[in-house]
Amino acid sequence: MLTESQPSALRGRRRGLYVFLGLLAIVLAFGAYRYWHKVPRYKGVSRLQVDLRQPEMLLATRNLAELPKDIAAAPILAGLVDEQLVFHYEEDEARLSIEGSLRRLAYEHKIGIEDRFLSTLLAGPAEIGLWRSGKGRPEHFVARLERGVLAKLSEAFARIALDDRQLKQAGRFSVGGDQITLYALDYGAGRTLAFAGRGEHWVFLSDPALALDAEGMLTGDAEAVLGDLLRGGHPWQAKLPWSTAAQHSFVIAQQALTLGYAHFLPALAGLRLDHQDGNWQASLRLKQTNHASTHDTTSIWRAAPLGAALCTALPVDWPATAEPLAALLGKDAAIPPTLAALDPIAAVCWYAGSRLSAPLFIARAAGVLPPDTGPLIARLAEKSWSVAGVNTSAKEAASQIHAATVPSRHGIRQPDGGARAFEPALAWHAGTIFFSPDRRQVEAALAVAAKQAAALGDEPGLRASGWLVFDPPQVARLVRAEVQEVLPADEESFFREVARNRLWPRLEAWGKQQQASVAVPAAAGQDGFVALEIRPLQENAR
Repeated sequence: MLTESQPSALRGRRRGLYVFLGLLAIVLAFGAYRYWHKVPRYKGVSRLQVDLRQPEMLLATRNLAELPKDIAAAPILAGLVDEQLVFHYEEDEARLSIEGSLRRLAYEHKIGIEDRFLSTLLAGPAEIGLWRSGKGRPEHFVARLERGVLAKLSEAFARIALDDRQLKQAGRFSVGGDQITLYALDYGAGRTLAFAGRGEHWVFLSDPALALDAEGMLTGDAEAVLGDLLRGGHPWQAKLPWSTAAQHSFVIAQQALTLGYAHFLPALAGLRLDHQDGNWQASLRLKQTNHASTHDTTSIWRAAPLGAALCTALPVDWPATAEPLAALLGKDAAIPPTLAALDPIAAVCWYAGSRLSAPLFIARAAGVLPPDTGPLIARLAEKSWSVAGVNTSAKEAASQIHAATVPSRHGIRQPDGGARAFEPALAWHAGTIFFSPDRRQVEAALAVAAKQAAALGDEPGLRASGWLVFDPPQVARLVRAEVQEVLPADEESFFREVARNRLWPRLEAWGKQQQASVAVPAAAGQDGFVALEIRPLQENAR
C-alpha cells in the first residue's frame, strides 16, 4: 500500500499503470468476445472429409413421397423394378428406428407428433445433396425440406434437447440474425441424424460429422451451406443445374459419373435424369473442349465386336495422359505425336462372357499413327505388367498384340479349372488400339478389325451418331454371372438361394421385356445438357 512518504511521482506512475492494465483487459476481453462470436473458427471440410459445397449428386423433387412409384413406372426398369421392390424402404430398419425414436419423444415429452409423421414429412418438396462414402456408395446426404408441420415443433425440440437421452444439441450458428440450433438424434445402433430448422425450412443431415470438425465445432462451409438452405436458397444449383420444370430431377456430377477419371474425360460434365409428364428423360452435360469439339461416334462403333451388353462412347483428353505415360516410360519422343493422332472419341464395352472388371477399351487414330507407335505400345505393355513372360505376337505387319498372365483371386475363372488370373492384352491394328484385362476381348476386336467378324457398328441404329448402346438380355447375363462370382464362399449357399429366388427371376423378366437400344443425342439446352433420345438398336437410322 502506498504511504505519504512515497514520492508523488511514483504514485502517479502506478495509478497510470493500473489504468492502462484495466483498459488493456477491457480491450482484450472485448476482442476475445468479438473473435469468439463473430470470426469463423474453422474453414476446412468436415470430420468425414466431405465438402458440403460440392455435392456429387443432387435430387430436386416437388414431392419426395412420389419418387419411388415414379421410378417403378420407368419403362427401362420394367420387369426389374416394381413397386414391391421400391417400397421396400417402408420396412427399412433405419426408417423404423427413426419412427420409434419419434414416438418415444412424443410420448415422454407430450408433444403432438402423429403416427404417420414421417410419411407426412416426406410428402412435399425436397432438395437433397448426396456424397459417396469411402466404400463408393452414396451414403451421406443433406436434405432441405419445406414443411409447416416442423415449424410448430421448434420450441419443443429446444426444450427436449436439454435433458433427453437421444436428442442433443450439436452446435449453433447464425442465419439472418437468428440463432439456429443443430440437433442430433441418436436413433440406435450407433446411428445419428442431425437437423436444424428456421420457419418452414428444415435441413436434415445423415450424420452430424458432415458439419462438425474434429473438435466438435461447426465448419465454415457447413455454416454457409446450411444457412443458405435455411434461407430458401439453392447453394448447389450453379454446380449441378437441375430442371425446375421437372417433377423430379436427379443430377450426377462429373467426379461420380466418371468414377474418379474426370481428369481424362474433361468434356463429360454430368448426367441428369428428369421426370416430367409421366416420362423420364436422360441428358448429358458436356463442356466444350478444343480436342473434342465434335462427337461423331460412327467410326468407333465399327471397331467394337457385335454382341456387347453395354458400350459407351466417351470424349477423352488424350494429351492429359502424356504426363502419366512419361512417368511410366520415361521421356519418349513418340508419346506426343501418338497422342495427338488419336481421335478424341474412345469407347468402353462390357460383354456377358467376361467380367465387369475386364471391359474392352477402344481408341482410334484420327489420321495416321506415327511409325514409332508400335514400339511405344510394346514398351507400354512391358512396363505396365510387372510379371515375367509378356508375349508378343503379330499376324501381319499392321497388327500386334502384347499379353501376359497375372494371377489374381479376383481374376477370371479358367475354363480348365485352373487358378484365377487376368490376361491383360494391349494391341493395335491399322490405326486402332485395343486394351482389356481379358485377352479374349482383344482377340475378338482384332477379328473385327481384320474383317473376320461382325462389328457393333453394323447394327442399323448405329449408322447415326449414338453415345450409348445397351442390350438388356446381355446385361442380365453379365450381372447374373458377376453376382455368382462375388458371392462369399463361407455363406455361399444362403446368398445363392436368395439370388436364385429373387434376383434371377427379375433379371430374366427384365431381359425379356426390354430390347437392345441406343441413346442418340438430341437438342442441347441452355444449361449445357444434351438430351438423349432412346431408339431401338435394330431401327434404321433417321
